Amino acid sequence: MNKIEIIDPLDFPGWDDLVLTACEYSFFHSSAWVRVLCESYGYKPAFFAATPTAIVPLLEVNSFLTGRRAVSLPFSDYCDPLLFDNSSLSAIPDGLIDFSRKTGWKHLDFRAQTIFAPEVPVFSRYVRHTLKLTTPEQLFSELHKNTVRNLKKARSSGLEIEVSGSLEATRKYYKLHCLTRKRQATPPQPFSFFRKIYEHVFSHGKGRVILAYHEHKPIAGAVFFHLGKKAMYKFGASDLAYSALGGNAAVMWEAITRYTTEGCTTFCFGRTDLDNEGLRRFKASFGAAEEPLCYYRYDLKSAKFLEGHPGTGTHQLLRRLPMPLLRIAGELLYRHVG
Repeated sequence: MNKIEIIDPLDFPGWDDLVLTACEYSFFHSSAWVRVLCESYGYKPAFFAATPTAIVPLLEVNSFLTGRRAVSLPFSDYCDPLLFDNSSLSAIPDGLIDFSRKTGWKHLDFRAQTIFAPEVPVFSRYVRHTLKLTTPEQLFSELHKNTVRNLKKARSSGLEIEVSGSLEATRKYYKLHCLTRKRQATPPQPFSFFRKIYEHVFSHGKGRVILAYHEHKPIAGAVFFHLGKKAMYKFGASDLAYSALGGNAAVMWEAITRYTTEGCTTFCFGRTDLDNEGLRRFKASFGAAEEPLCYYRYDLKSAKFLEGHPGTGTHQLLRRLPMPLLRIAGELLYRHVG
């Protein structure tokens, strides 16, 4: 059995410096993001040093609704194992499985692209888009004509762009976030979650809110994170009544050009559902490359990976709920979902 060492990144000196030396690091590995998740939802860190050169990030979700399990990582689009010195991790270490059973976890959830062999069953499939940052001029030349048209609309409409890390900007974004989640028939995360993002991410210069205004009214906005030379888009929202003004494109282009001039080398657009063709086209229109993103679930009782399950069809019911009830649903349910 492989020897396992449990690491808590919130009590590990120099954790973020260590993360930056890994092959496939991301903002989701950072202590700031782990702190946001743990303080927002009560999760417990359980990062495993599975070999001398590999760390598997996990947070324990202990829920009376969904059971006790470990996720790598909750509310994170992707979270590969941290690999060092060109090492590899092609299977779950025996020591991790043994520890998980003793701990009483039902299953292990992995949101990683590089850990398992192709024949391993996939629990759910998505795509993600990544843009290599060069120069603003070169990036603009690679924009799809529809995106260029939307940027021209934004300029001609007199949209104003605000880049901020303030709590006020976070609140303004959250109003758009709730409006968008209502339209998508999905409960919004509680504002306490975004307050923790402000407290541990924005306040420490590790992310930002970008808002587009029309006649002093916020009509589109997004939340961005960065670590090292990697930047990413995490949340986006808009007022559908102003969709023709090009606000979403203007916000995204502002983020891309700022991160480019600040020395970042990649910009990730995050996870997208396979059937969301409109969002996939929007992200690809900035010149981003699309790649598969697979999630895996290992069931500890049966000792095997599980196939995915179809959705439950609750969206139509949620769409009818007024926003106050949707917000209550988010307050009650998100910590159990992970």
